[in-house]
Amino acid sequence: MRFDVAGDTSEAVLLRVLEGLRSYFPPPDVPDSTFEVLDAVIGPDHVPDEVEVPFLVMRMRGSLMELIPVVPPHDAVKPDFAGLIATARELLNSEPPCDYLGIRLHLRRMAVVGLGLGRFLRITSLTR
Repeated sequence: MRFDVAGDTSEAVLLRVLEGLRSYFPPPDVPDSTFEVLDAVIGPDHVPDEVEVPFLVMRMRGSLMELIPVVPPHDAVKPDFAGLIATARELLNSEPPCDYLGIRLHLRRMAVVGLGLGRFLRITSLTR
């Protein structure tokens, strides 16, 4: 059950995973705000402007910080989860790029890791 963060990150795939996770993880398991910020980052109907991007970075950081503690401790040491958590922490600890395109890429990486955590949480909960 490997989820490759570098795999197919096309908009269609990301949106399909997002919708699947939204239906599987209703609040309070994963707050609505997490899905709202993921929609804003990867949704096809929204291209953030330069003023909005810093707020999205802050919200996406908050969403990752909400997702990481949801991972059960016995799952956090599994290689797939550990890799996603390490990538999430790396993104949380790094300064976002200063240029508009770089920061949008940073946001998308955060969204992909958030979706990966959510998807892997869903898969592990189905196998229990």
